[in-house]
Amino acid sequence: MKIEFPKPFRYNGRLYWRRSELELYKSALIASAMGGNQNVDLFSGPEIFVNAEQVAKEFAITRRTLGRRIAGFDKPSLPRAA
Repeated sequence: MKIEFPKPFRYNGRLYWRRSELELYKSALIASAMGGNQNVDLFSGPEIFVNAEQVAKEFAITRRTLGRRIAGFDKPSLPRAA
């Protein structure tokens, strides 16, 4: 089962993630590591938006690695040639 990294959105040219989506992603990673497939919602409260720098620090990755994980998220998909 492939767990997809949450998609960000742009606001004033900067990337942001919804905290609730990040927490669901973390719970999916934990569940898959433990052999389960259940998602537990760890976040309850008002929606908070997290910028790219904070997300990179939280997952202990560089900003460049984060960019690779989300590469092409806002580019329109091109039709494939047959």
